[in-house]
Amino acid sequence: MTLDSFKFFYRTSVRTANETRTARVRYTPVDIKERLEAAPMKRLQIGIVAICIALNMIDGFDVLVMAFSADSISTHWDLSGSQLGILLSAALFGMAVGSILVAQLADVIGRRKIILICAAVISAGMFASAFAPSYIVLFVLRFITGVAIGTMQASLNVFVSEYSSARRRSTTISFYSAGLPIGGVLGGIIAGMLISAYSWHAAFLFGGAVTLAMIPFILKFLPESLDYLMTRRPAGALERTNKILARLDQPQISELPLVPRDTALTAGARWKALFSSRYGITTLFLSIAFMMLMGGFYFANSWTPKLVKASGFSAQDGIDAGVLFSLGAVAGAVAFGLIAARFAVKWVLVAAFVLSAAGFALYAVSTGTLSTALAAAALLGFLLNAGIAGMFSIGPVYYSSDVRATAVGFITGMGRVGAIISPIVAGSLIDGGWAPGSLYFLFIIPLLVGAGAIASLRSSSRRKAAGTVLRKETVPA
Repeated sequence: MTLDSFKFFYRTSVRTANETRTARVRYTPVDIKERLEAAPMKRLQIGIVAICIALNMIDGFDVLVMAFSADSISTHWDLSGSQLGILLSAALFGMAVGSILVAQLADVIGRRKIILICAAVISAGMFASAFAPSYIVLFVLRFITGVAIGTMQASLNVFVSEYSSARRRSTTISFYSAGLPIGGVLGGIIAGMLISAYSWHAAFLFGGAVTLAMIPFILKFLPESLDYLMTRRPAGALERTNKILARLDQPQISELPLVPRDTALTAGARWKALFSSRYGITTLFLSIAFMMLMGGFYFANSWTPKLVKASGFSAQDGIDAGVLFSLGAVAGAVAFGLIAARFAVKWVLVAAFVLSAAGFALYAVSTGTLSTALAAAALLGFLLNAGIAGMFSIGPVYYSSDVRATAVGFITGMGRVGAIISPIVAGSLIDGGWAPGSLYFLFIIPLLVGAGAIASLRSSSRRKAAGTVLRKETVPA
């Protein structure tokens, strides 16, 4: 054998051995996720976050359109405070049902498909609400719209978390959380103009139109969840996964990553997992905290415009207070992202709960003059939505991908329970003769309870939450 022949044989043998060794190592979905988390965010990821923010903005308008239309609708059908409170809670009740019961379908049929279906239902519900012939029909339509909104928001939150890099996750989720109040700000301005120029019906028509306009963007620019493709493996999963990886400048794969056997959970198993020894305490504490926080947020969000007017100011002053509340909420979400990037998310969130309790106390004593009421509304929105941004940031990292959408949906749904109860209780108390400002004192203790629940959480990270999934799997020789 010549020297050249020997060199060729040696190089070929080494290359073959390396290729064989490489072929025998397969990676779990977590390995691919870790590569994405470590890399800078690409155009596709930024686009996904932008679409999710836009949809959350529209959801913000769709939810708050009732708050801005409350006075006109109440006059139109001569509703009592209790009836109006129930109507304000209709969409919130639907959102709870959607978050808890329907959102888990995203882990079965796909998160992109769920978002598309929900967008179509929301649009149809808003259009139909504009032509509701009675209070009862409007209640039913608002409930159906709420189911779709709650289901969509659970998947949107998971999408933003999944496609964000580790370095930018708190920031992207904070901007996503800001989408809801931004929708409230723009919605308040637009709804005010539409209601003044036409009627409350026009505000609902606008909400239906902008939601419908987002469907082509979802179809064209929003890919399926990589977690879903690699764990559920629908038809064409490998090709769809490689297409997404190519757009993310990640290496192609020749076969789907190996998934540990215990990740393909049934619906019943996913629910059972949420209350297992692994997740049970976390689920309980996060649910309590979100319930307390959302109860306070949606009370202030839904009733502030009406209660400002009840304090002796004009209907437009009430709308202005609602808009300022939402503006403060936008700033709060962004501020949380900036602060959480420097300090532990858990303790920043605890501080947001405590300060929100103080914000309610401040608002309760600030309703005597319009200027102080408006300033206090903005501050309260800032503090409460900083807390909501924190809840959206901290929730997904405590659960592995096989139960994440179900877990986020459940926790968010429990938050909606608080959101449902608080406007109804407020309406009943107003009918019972309570002064508008006094209602704000009711939320101090619940928010302090929420702060205690978050403080009681064990320190965690996605790596700890994912447990045994976080490992390379080697195919036996």
